[in-house]
Amino acid sequence: MAMKRFILSTFLLAGLLLPVSSWAVGTGANTIINNTVNITYDTGAVTGLTVNASVSFRVDEIIAATHTWQDAGNIIVLSPDSNQVLTFLLTNVGNGVETFALSVNNAIAGDNFDPLNARIYLDNGNGIFDGILVETLYVPGVNDPVLDANGVDAIVIFVLNDIPAALLATNTGISRIIASSTTPGASGSPVGTILPGQGDGGLIDAIVGTTTADVNANGVYEVQANPVGLVKSADVIDDGSACTTGCSPIPGATIRYSVQVNVIGLGIAESLTIADVIPVNTTYLPSSITLDAIAMSDAVDADAGDFTANTVTINLGNVNAPATRTITFDVTIN
Repeated sequence: MAMKRFILSTFLLAGLLLPVSSWAVGTGANTIINNTVNITYDTGAVTGLTVNASVSFRVDEIIAATHTWQDAGNIIVLSPDSNQVLTFLLTNVGNGVETFALSVNNAIAGDNFDPLNARIYLDNGNGIFDGILVETLYVPGVNDPVLDANGVDAIVIFVLNDIPAALLATNTGISRIIASSTTPGASGSPVGTILPGQGDGGLIDAIVGTTTADVNANGVYEVQANPVGLVKSADVIDDGSACTTGCSPIPGATIRYSVQVNVIGLGIAESLTIADVIPVNTTYLPSSITLDAIAMSDAVDADAGDFTANTVTINLGNVNAPATRTITFDVTIN
């Protein structure tokens, strides 16, 4: 019996001296580990006598998780914009089943703006955001993710934010998703904190692992640079000399203006209107407006173009990116 006590006390001492950073997550929490020592001996005429003693213990639970941003780069947005999606992956790398509460913090230092109206959605299983009517809206305390141990269970989490108005191109906004263990006493506790009786099944302790019981990840929005671009050109198409090329901009010559509108990046350019005032020393040539090579009338009517108050106007409405629209009209040099 003395030998058994010596071996057990040595094992416990080694466990106490083991540094926190080397805790290995592997054997499941609440697993019972048995150990038996056997002694055989002889007493003169009697041989082959045996004595054995056993000891067992349950493996404590280590609370640990990882949270990573899954998007390939900054999410490009407009200003204002709405329902812009960031994608994250929460993985339980502890050795016990764990439940996590989720929250968002948008007041993060180091960016240019705070995203608005944060909402969290839980993936339906395909890793792709399929819309707010398909994914599950997260409600704290109601559908907290419950994940199995040792990295075999993970969940994709989507964070939706709105983007404020009047931001500048290339401005960035950070949105942080936080996952906290719901084990009592775990959240906010330092690495190595022992939580008596809080492990799986309530028969073992829980210990806050090296990742702590609160993990987070940042996603970044970036305001699109110049989402609508313009390219304008002017060509002399007639100078009265029957020219086909190399016409000269002389009085009486006809100038064709071309305006190319490029809607780039993502999203929608809403209520897109082009207004081009006829320059001085020129006169608009009636019925010369075209949109994507289709003739427009000069009147304010059902088509997109009109000529009013010495101005050519094209109302394109909402234009989904990417798109290119081309407007032309003619003037004569006075």
